[in-house]
Amino acid sequence: MTFTVEVVDEVSHGHLTSERATELCAAALSERGFDLERVGEMSVALVTQDTIHALNREFRGVDRPTDVLSFELDGPYGEMAGEVVICPACASSEMGIEELVVHGTLHLAGMDHGEDFGASEMARTQEAVMERVHGRQG
Repeated sequence: MTFTVEVVDEVSHGHLTSERATELCAAALSERGFDLERVGEMSVALVTQDTIHALNREFRGVDRPTDVLSFELDGPYGEMAGEVVICPACASSEMGIEELVVHGTLHLAGMDHGEDFGASEMARTQEAVMERVHGRQG
């Protein structure tokens, strides 16, 4: 099985390819020690503010839009590992789409950051992954 990430771009964002999403997710999962030969498929959905607001309300009980949500489906080693849902309109200048892909994938890999993201192990891991993938790009 080859690890792949499908991108579903519902907002015509147009700047995230399946290949790049696969690279970002693979880097995050590898950083957490997952065997990419065994990890199931993943998808990244780019959605509207209304869509992510509805998902946030339904699944987290939070009645406002957010930048990223993660949904574990069959678990990391299942056929469909999970989905990362991103709202490009909610992305901040501090955390762009690529970093949100990594952030959502780290949640799927079992990480959490609590109230203080900046002081969390997840923040340090996310930074290490981003440095690694940007180093590869040159």
